[in-house]
Amino acid sequence: MEDSFMSRTRRNFSAKFKSDLVLEVLKGEKELNVIATENGIQPNLLRNWKKEFLEKASVVFDDSREENIKEKLSEERKEKAAYARKVGQLTMQVDWLKKNLKKCLDLTTRVNLVRSLRSKTDKPEIPVSVAADLCGINRTSIYYEAKPVSDTELECKAIMDHFHTDNPTWGARQMSAQLKCRGYHIGRKKARKWMTEMAIDPIYPKPNLSRCLQRAAVVPYLLRNADITRPNQARSIDITYIPLKHSFLYLTAIIDWYSRCIVGWGLDDTLDATSCMEACKKAFLVVKPEILNSDQGCQFTSQGYKDFLKANKVRQSMDGKSRWADNIKIERWFRSFKYEEAYLTEWHNIKEARAAIRKNIHTYNFERCHSAIGNVPPASVYYPAMLYEEARDIA
Repeated sequence: MEDSFMSRTRRNFSAKFKSDLVLEVLKGEKELNVIATENGIQPNLLRNWKKEFLEKASVVFDDSREENIKEKLSEERKEKAAYARKVGQLTMQVDWLKKNLKKCLDLTTRVNLVRSLRSKTDKPEIPVSVAADLCGINRTSIYYEAKPVSDTELECKAIMDHFHTDNPTWGARQMSAQLKCRGYHIGRKKARKWMTEMAIDPIYPKPNLSRCLQRAAVVPYLLRNADITRPNQARSIDITYIPLKHSFLYLTAIIDWYSRCIVGWGLDDTLDATSCMEACKKAFLVVKPEILNSDQGCQFTSQGYKDFLKANKVRQSMDGKSRWADNIKIERWFRSFKYEEAYLTEWHNIKEARAAIRKNIHTYNFERCHSAIGNVPPASVYYPAMLYEEARDIA
């Protein structure tokens, strides 16, 4: 059985072995069959080697052979050089693309871009792993499916939002205790996690554990004792949590200090610097402020946000640590908006919420009288008289 298996094993012969046997046959000292038997090969195989040898013998004396080889080698070198240039060019383009994709697109957009490759019925243009590397994201994030938010979590977050609006000094311990009193067994760590997701930062003195990089990211507060005498001299920007029936959103709003007019806003389901910059772009369409103040949230300390303000020649200002009063004007508007609109309405989706918020802001700007500016609508103070009606129609 073993001999039979070995006899069927394919053998490979070197060029030297073949040429030596053919030359021995051509000498004529031994018969072809004898030479084949001595070397353990079939006579027909040796005949084929001899035939092939004689057919190609003329190539050895071809004068153009050397020139053809040189020409072929030259062409191969040119092709390799062209390939090397192409690879270098593509490498440079890929590096540029990866660098700028991270700057221009937020993480959620990049993940959704790569996920779209998986949803295609046909074969994708590039493998998912390659697309993930180009977008600078971990491949596992493409396959991650977030669990739907439970009704209990939504109820607890709505209660916590009420608590924070009325008592901005309450931290995770107090939130947990309040929820337990109402029948929700939520621990301190879970409460703190939800507060982070809701962008709730309790206002109380905290240990000074700032790192060097964090200190470098914070800019001074420029509005202390400032004399605000005209619109667009100073504005404030902030983010707040907005509950929906089955999920939640984040509202970014910008208020003018002098007129109390809401000059820009945005609604998104992600908490990143991109949504803040989109709200700023809308607010900068007509006039850019001299100073834009915010808290020390990660969205406002990010390099992308700082570069955006610098490119628009807007001076950045930040509240002091746990100094909620430094940004009181936008905080006060958030409180009024929630009690007059958000807490009284149960929106089902972002479309409904956006329409209601747009209507509420229009009413606030153009119809509701504000006591701090002489009981007139904020828009009448913000816009010049000649532009007031036009702005009202557009808004």
